[in-house]
Amino acid sequence: MFIFILSLLIILLSIVVPVASIIIILIIDMLYVNLVTRVPWAKVPVNNLEQILEHINLPAGSLVYDLGCGDGRFLFLAEKKGFKAVGYELAFYPYLKALIHKILKSSNIKIENKDFFKADVSGAKAIFIFLTASVMEKIGLKLKDNLRPGTSVVSYGFAVPGWPILKILDTSPSKTYLYLV
Repeated sequence: MFIFILSLLIILLSIVVPVASIIIILIIDMLYVNLVTRVPWAKVPVNNLEQILEHINLPAGSLVYDLGCGDGRFLFLAEKKGFKAVGYELAFYPYLKALIHKILKSSNIKIENKDFFKADVSGAKAIFIFLTASVMEKIGLKLKDNLRPGTSVVSYGFAVPGWPILKILDTSPSKTYLYLV
């Protein structure tokens, strides 16, 4: 009986320890990315994303990007509305969550575990961002340098400093700022 209990304990530990290790690694990754980028992962309510996509006013098939796409909710909704969607996420846990959803939904969205500051977004017809005030100036400079005239930029929660606002949506609990490059 002792050997059976000991064997059972060893089996349980061999399952629990790797799972706990993976969870700890994912938590450390999230903390590291949040500290380095100064942008925590936060979710935009789906009803707000639907409202935002209605105001982008682009034809079906247009290419939209989500910079810091988290779990991909904007991308999946954009694809559902007929857009081609590409997202970049630096933190591994939300990226992994989005990738799993992509597989389960047989989605055609493109998600990369990559720093969007190093990505070429020049082909975008629209860019969606939900970042923090601390990085808005930097993202504004990147987009100004990389986007073609006529590209829509949508910022949830924070305005892009120095950019003329085309329209403000009341997407409670935050405002959404629409721009045209």
